[in-house]
Amino acid sequence: MSNKISWSALIIALIALAVVIAHPAGQGTTSVVKQETAFERVLRTNTLRCGYGIWAPGLIKDAQTGKLSGIFYDYLEAIGKHTGLKIEWTGEVGWGDFPEALNSGRIDAMCFGAWPKAMTAREVMFTEPVYYLPINAYVRVDDRRFDHAPEKINSPDVTISTMDSEISSQLAASNFSQAKTFSIPQLSDASNLLLNVATGKADVTFTDTWTAVAFMKQNPDKLKLVQLDRPLRLFGHTIPVARGETTLLNFLNTATDEIFDSGELDAIIRKYEDMPDVLLHRPRPYDHSEKQ
Repeated sequence: MSNKISWSALIIALIALAVVIAHPAGQGTTSVVKQETAFERVLRTNTLRCGYGIWAPGLIKDAQTGKLSGIFYDYLEAIGKHTGLKIEWTGEVGWGDFPEALNSGRIDAMCFGAWPKAMTAREVMFTEPVYYLPINAYVRVDDRRFDHAPEKINSPDVTISTMDSEISSQLAASNFSQAKTFSIPQLSDASNLLLNVATGKADVTFTDTWTAVAFMKQNPDKLKLVQLDRPLRLFGHTIPVARGETTLLNFLNTATDEIFDSGELDAIIRKYEDMPDVLLHRPRPYDHSEKQ
C-alpha cells in the first residue's frame, strides 16, 4: 500500500511541476507576446516599405522601364537620406486597399499624397501635408449648366465620371447621390475621368486641378472648369501610416520638417511644377523677409 501511495504522490508532484513551468506564477494561464510595431520593424530592418499609387505629379511611372519619379518619390528618397533608411518601393496599392495593407503590416507607409478624410482616419493616421491641391468640377467646353449652381449636378439626368474608392466616387455619393455614375476601376489612369466627359460618356467629373490642367493642355477646347464660388474640396497630400503608429508618424513629420525648413521640399516640388499656381505649397510658419 505504501508503494502505491508513493507512486501516486510522485505523479501528482510531477504534474504540479509541469503546470508551474508552463504557467509561472503571476502570469495567468495565457502568455502574451508583444507584437512588433511598424516603427520598431523599420528600425530593425533599416528599411521603410512604401506602398504607392500612380497619380502625377505625386508619383509617375515610366510605362516602358517601370522607373518611378515624381514629388513623393523624390521626397521619400530625401527622407531616406536624412534618416539613414533605405526606401523600398514595395508595390502599387489601390486607393481603397491601403488601410488594410498598413494595418496588416504588408507595408509600413502609403508613400503617396493621400488625402486625409474623416472616414479613412478611422483606420489610419496621416502625416502633415506636403502640399495642397483643390478638387473641382469639369465639364465639356460648351456646358454651362452647373456654373455657380453645383446643386444642379444632383439630378437623375446627369452622369458623373467616377473612379472606384476615389474622391470622385465619394463626392458623387455624398453630395450628388441623385445623379448617375459612369465608373472606372481603381488604379486606372486619372485622365480617364476627364476623357469620359470629353467623349460624352459622362457629363461631369471631379478631380484635382493638376490632372485637369494637364489633360486640357493636351486636349484643347474639349473641357472647362465649372465656375464655382469655391473648390468642392481642398486636400493636403500626406503619408498615411497604420492606426496607432504614433511614433512612426512623429518620425516622418520630424524628417519632413527638416526637409521643409532646409528648402529642399520646395525645390522638389518646383522640379515637377511645370504649371504655376496649381499646387499650393505648404505654408511657412515664419518668413525671414519680414522685419522683426
